[in-house]
Amino acid sequence: MNHFAFLTHPLSMKDVVRYAPKAAGKREPIVQKILEWMPTYEASTIRGACSALGQQIKGNFVMVPLLPVQFLSLDRTSVIERVKKAALLGQKLGAQVIGLGGYNSVVGRAGKDVADSLDAAVTSGNSYTVATALQGALKAAEVLDVDLNRSTVAVIGATGSIGSVCARFLAKRVPRLVLAARSKSRLRVLAETIQRESSTALKVELDLGKAMSEADIVITATSSGGSIIQAEHLKTGAIVCDVAVPHDVCREVAQLRPDVLVIEGGLVEVPGEVDFGLDFGYPPKLALACMAETMVLTMEGRFEDFSIGRGLEYERVQEIEHLAHRNGFRLAGFRAFDEPVTQDKIQQVKSFIQDSRKRLRVIS
Repeated sequence: MNHFAFLTHPLSMKDVVRYAPKAAGKREPIVQKILEWMPTYEASTIRGACSALGQQIKGNFVMVPLLPVQFLSLDRTSVIERVKKAALLGQKLGAQVIGLGGYNSVVGRAGKDVADSLDAAVTSGNSYTVATALQGALKAAEVLDVDLNRSTVAVIGATGSIGSVCARFLAKRVPRLVLAARSKSRLRVLAETIQRESSTALKVELDLGKAMSEADIVITATSSGGSIIQAEHLKTGAIVCDVAVPHDVCREVAQLRPDVLVIEGGLVEVPGEVDFGLDFGYPPKLALACMAETMVLTMEGRFEDFSIGRGLEYERVQEIEHLAHRNGFRLAGFRAFDEPVTQDKIQQVKSFIQDSRKRLRVIS
């Protein structure tokens, strides 16, 4: 039976307490120090995943006990070594494909250093993450009757591996595109590439608020550590597809902005009666697309590095999307802030969009 391992880590104190209940009530600085001392470990065995073609696989979660802020603030070399040790543990457990979840995929030349240290194949899962993010955003636009041919799209974290491919895809389908990221020089390079490939009206922004102020659709995929998109950043009727882990959209948006639709990008239903053996915050049978990509490659026997490094090829996005569909992986229903998005919520946002259009027609 083909075997995979998926490297994960706690995204917040809530996750730490879920994995280690004794951490409840302890101050975060103390918990962070304890996490620094903890070794990587096997967190669970994954059973029951079976493709639509009948291919059964097994796997393991391997935990890298660091919070996102620690991936960003601790000595880079030591963090890379911890991720390598976790990957080697996965390989020792029998994995032929290793998936790098969350910030594990960011360090070490975006996974290349880890891949170079293993015999097993390595993927970040970013190709299928892109595919599902685009699927989700386009589906949301369809159900809300948002016309792509008249829309402005903002991509936040546009220079990252996920954001850049999303931006290049959408540039060929929408009339106006706004790119936002922290590096002005990298934004310029991406903008030049897009201008050679499409005729979209293009704008680059370092200011998040300005980038999203007129956007009908927002794709956000940063590695900022979460909660950078606030309620005041979004226009009425905006669709926000949040692909970031941890999520970029602040939770208060759910209460303060009934006129916008936020969806979690990259969430899929896994075929078979899968038991992950670990509560990682999602309902049964649902997994992030980065993990799903690892499972698809394992089902296919594709024991090769797939989504590694900072540049993604759209051909690979299309390939993994096809393989995932063939094996029975499906985009999950819309979810946001740990809850399903209801039809009532969709209708509510739709009503705000319709009212906004009526006001514009009166003004014009």
